[in-house]
Amino acid sequence: MSPSRPPLGDAHNFGRRVTMRGDRVHKPRTLFWEWLLLAAKSPLRRALDGAAARDGLGPDAFGFLPSLRFFQSPRARGGGEVERVDLEPLDVRTARARRELARVTGRSVALFAWLGIADLHWENLALGTDARGRTVLAPLDVEIVLSDLALPTETKLVPDADPEHAAVARHAAGLRRVLPYLGKPVRAVDLVAMASAYRRTLDLLDRHARSIADVLSRVCGLREAPIRVLLRGTDAYVRARSVPPWPPLLDAEAEQLDRGDIPYFFRLYGRPGIHSFADPSLRTTKRLPLVGDVPRLDPLLSLSRGLRSPGRASLRDHGLFTLLGVFDDDSLDGVHEADGITVAFRSRTLVVTLADGVELRARRNLGSVVGSIYLPCRCGEVRSVFVPPVTTCKPTRGGSP
Repeated sequence: MSPSRPPLGDAHNFGRRVTMRGDRVHKPRTLFWEWLLLAAKSPLRRALDGAAARDGLGPDAFGFLPSLRFFQSPRARGGGEVERVDLEPLDVRTARARRELARVTGRSVALFAWLGIADLHWENLALGTDARGRTVLAPLDVEIVLSDLALPTETKLVPDADPEHAAVARHAAGLRRVLPYLGKPVRAVDLVAMASAYRRTLDLLDRHARSIADVLSRVCGLREAPIRVLLRGTDAYVRARSVPPWPPLLDAEAEQLDRGDIPYFFRLYGRPGIHSFADPSLRTTKRLPLVGDVPRLDPLLSLSRGLRSPGRASLRDHGLFTLLGVFDDDSLDGVHEADGITVAFRSRTLVVTLADGVELRARRNLGSVVGSIYLPCRCGEVRSVFVPPVTTCKPTRGGSP
């Protein structure tokens, strides 16, 4: 075995850090959710592949997910080792390759939003080609899952329009990873192919929601696997000693900061409250008060209800326009068709005609819902499989995308 490299990332839970040794990554936290999503033979992956094969998308529809090996039980709270993602940089030099990447992008946004996976910022995505020649676009860390999302903005793949966080959200948006290959702006026909893949994937997942929920319900350990809760961003904790955050730190946050950790909180499926680990062995936990001036948790997707939610309709329709809006540009016009849907880029409206003839309309300017992914800098817009640890803003000529 090669010697361990320096720790990666922040310290959590009594000084624990991610470390890498050779082709393995040791993560000192639950790997349960990553195993479900990123291990080829997990029950969830078998359910997804089976649904796609039976329902017209093809057996490789979710081939953008890697097939990683896990070397200890993924149910261990203390973590374990997982195979390092091993990819080659993409080679996207033809219109056909560009179109396929656009489809992968649409399918991945749909899947991750449907499964309620969040915190998919640009540093948390690997993008490349695997040993079988498939395009892989997948998260490195899966800690927040089963959130009931109504828009793709909630995954952090695309930036929301909250003016307080807009600049940070645009820089950190996960889908900036595809811009070096798809272009700035993305071509209209590629954007339509992306939108079509997004909608078709959501339709497939909704049709098979009950069977997927049943599979997850039977997976041993799901209700004991921590689902991370982010009370505030890491940057707020880093600045906390010099810039007191608002709202003020909870006692549980201050306690973890005082011992040198970035605070780590979690919830458990089907149980109330926000929890943290109370001792270095991670055998005992404590819970924030359920009443009083404490954060409130949104409900998770219900397995007993077949992962169905009123938010699913918004994810299909409003989410479709959100995806179009984040890549929209004044240069896009006319009517374009790809993979069964048509999009008309009009001066003030976007008109989508679905494969079944249903017509959907939205205003062209969606700035109140989603931020543009096109920035005048190129930081993070790299062709490497992983985003470098340090990137520098490099404005394009003339200061515009």
